[in-house]
Amino acid sequence: MIRGPRRWTAAALVVFTPLIAAAQTRTGVIAGTVRDSVTGAGIDQAEVSIVGANDVTIRTTSGDSGQYRLSGLRPGVVLLAVRRVGYYPDTARVTVLESSVTHVDFTLRSSTVLAAAVSEADPLRGKMGPFNRRKARGVGAFVTRAEIEKRQPGSISEMLRYLPGVAVTQKMAGEPQPVHMQRSVNSTTQAACNVLLYVDGHPYTNGNVDDFSPIVVEGIEVYRSASEIPADFRTRDATCGVIAIWTRDPDSRPQKP
Repeated sequence: MIRGPRRWTAAALVVFTPLIAAAQTRTGVIAGTVRDSVTGAGIDQAEVSIVGANDVTIRTTSGDSGQYRLSGLRPGVVLLAVRRVGYYPDTARVTVLESSVTHVDFTLRSSTVLAAAVSEADPLRGKMGPFNRRKARGVGAFVTRAEIEKRQPGSISEMLRYLPGVAVTQKMAGEPQPVHMQRSVNSTTQAACNVLLYVDGHPYTNGNVDDFSPIVVEGIEVYRSASEIPADFRTRDATCGVIAIWTRDPDSRPQKP
């Protein structure tokens, strides 16, 4: 009667030992820097992510100097992707090593340099052409680069506080500040009434205006109701307004010493 259970315990240890070893598998790290192909300066707010990681989101954002770090990665080959508004995206196939840091640097080419040169010659052409044309019509609210430099806001949401008809929900310092139009703040359908966000003319789904530092923004368009929204941004979901952010040419930004 005693030997039977002892044999079962030994067998159980043999079965569970591989599971314990698997649970103790050590992870790896990918780290590096994202740089501009022309200036060599680090690019901030570039999104670096693991592509196709079993539907699990593994991403980070580069800091002021362009540095990023992804930790807790399972060993093996992964596809690393980097993207940033105003640049062409890039990818790299990387081998994650157990208990090691794999260094991967990216050099991105700007997609706005030519458009910026055209815009300087004619403000109604180039990247900022649509912005300037809509501003000339006088429908909506517009924030120019000159106004941003005059106000020197700490964030884009802070800049938007100055616009009539715009409400900013106060959050803790350092957190993104949700932006709404005042007409929908007290609405019972506010939860389903979202202000749509565009960046450089493209939808910026699930993003926030404070994802962008004021130093990288060239202009902002704000449409506070469906009646103000121009055809370029009008969709059936754009019932509570639209905010369109236009980023600056990287070469026009002041470089940090």
